[in-house]
Amino acid sequence: MSRTAVAILSTENLLHNLKVIKGKAPQSKVIGMVKANAYGHGLRSVSTRLERHVDMLGVASIDEALILRKIGVQIPIILAEGVFEPNELLVASTEGFHVVFHEEVQLQWLANLSCPLPIQAWLKIDSGMGRLGFDIDKAPGFYDQLSQSRQIAQPIRVMSHLACADDPDNPLNQRQIKAFNDFIQNISDQSEYSLCNSAGVFQYPTSHHHFVRPGIALYGASPILGKSAADLNLKPVMTLQTSLIGIKEMTKGSPVGYGARYTCPEDMRVGIVAFGYGDGYPRSAQDGTPILVNNTRCKLVGRVSMDMIAVDLRSCPNAKVGDPVILWGNDLPIEEVAAFTDNVSYDLLTGVQNRVKFHWTRYLNNTTNGL
Repeated sequence: MSRTAVAILSTENLLHNLKVIKGKAPQSKVIGMVKANAYGHGLRSVSTRLERHVDMLGVASIDEALILRKIGVQIPIILAEGVFEPNELLVASTEGFHVVFHEEVQLQWLANLSCPLPIQAWLKIDSGMGRLGFDIDKAPGFYDQLSQSRQIAQPIRVMSHLACADDPDNPLNQRQIKAFNDFIQNISDQSEYSLCNSAGVFQYPTSHHHFVRPGIALYGASPILGKSAADLNLKPVMTLQTSLIGIKEMTKGSPVGYGARYTCPEDMRVGIVAFGYGDGYPRSAQDGTPILVNNTRCKLVGRVSMDMIAVDLRSCPNAKVGDPVILWGNDLPIEEVAAFTDNVSYDLLTGVQNRVKFHWTRYLNNTTNGL
């Protein structure tokens, strides 16, 4: 008999979240970010569900983009980290991938190649994140280089990335927005721009520009500090569940788990759950991390093991072996779980391992949630 760890993934919630995002940015096109295996939800499964409802898909590498082409995805795909070697420009040209240029060496590679078709290009500027992107004072020159290249389809699009959009009180947000706006004032009126990630979609409606690039919000987790997914009308796409495989009748003072981190404060029942860090549950989870047993809130006790975690069953006294356990998802927001760990929601979602079975729901009545 196989392990009971299962991720139930909701097509309906995925499309609901996209509808919410579109409602927040009704004048913008949508680049659905599916990098990192669609934030742990499955690159192929998510992309085929989003393809008819977004304008473009965003990946981190050309390998991810080629996987999507291989399964028949036809809509534009943007390589958000650009190309990593010269030959990838040739592949991007033939496949029609959009390429983000953010380093001078990428322009040198372009100059030394003969691409079969003009490349759809984005110039990425560093407006204050300090990661990828041309420095703003040098970016106009690189924009001109791309504009003059016969191997680049015109006009060139421009993008940047917000570093602190999850924290609306951080002054860097307004500095980045101003820097981006100042730069694009001198760009062709025919160009298109993109600045906002998930948090930006909800926080900065005047900065949506032509394209928004939602990631974590698509999957039903909040991108904003201090706000839950429910506050933003987002629904979890992934519900991670398993079962109780053992129940221990523990006496007061008994230790639980490796390192005896937890000691029972009284006689109590402790359930053993078939899930651990080998499945993707964070080892840093503290005592008290919420877990649902039979839809009743219980608390993790003791250190997370590779294959098991222990749960305090005092709030669920009738629990028995085989009963269902939800680790995050419906009725247990992933942000709440993350708050008891050293992780954030992104870590938890992308960390689910392949020994967990994934099951997607089908479209309800073949509808598309009004998209």
